[in-house]
Amino acid sequence: MKKIVFFGIVLCLSMAAWSQGRGQHERVKAFKTGYLTQELDLSSVEAEKFWPIYNTYEKKIFELRVEKRRAEREKMNSMGGPEALSDAQASDFLKGLFENEVDILETKQEQYKELGKVLSPRKLLLLYKAEADFNRRLLSEFKRRGPNHQGN
Repeated sequence: MKKIVFFGIVLCLSMAAWSQGRGQHERVKAFKTGYLTQELDLSSVEAEKFWPIYNTYEKKIFELRVEKRRAEREKMNSMGGPEALSDAQASDFLKGLFENEVDILETKQEQYKELGKVLSPRKLLLLYKAEADFNRRLLSEFKRRGPNHQGN
């Protein structure tokens, strides 16, 4: 029951932060930190070693997943969008997208290898599940509130 209440609070606060615009990434990240800490039941020793590794790799993954994709999308739009590209240009963009996906996967594998020095395989699996659950619930809450929700 405590977990459900905790998650409800985290989810509500996350969505409030999400809808606020400024600093939303940092706020959601803070709520995710609390959620993962709770779900993994990290000891203080584990947490002290876990978070620096996790945060370093999450920053790299964010850069690949969000910032690099945004730059590619802006480049494509500056060329007139996908409709205006030649087949060769479109092929180059697709190649770049797939290479980025490989980079994300390799970064995740490095992250889990490093975290494996701190956490047991069972806790690593719990981490994988907790991240997926958090993202799914965050998306569900965002959809529930609708695109015009202004945090009121």
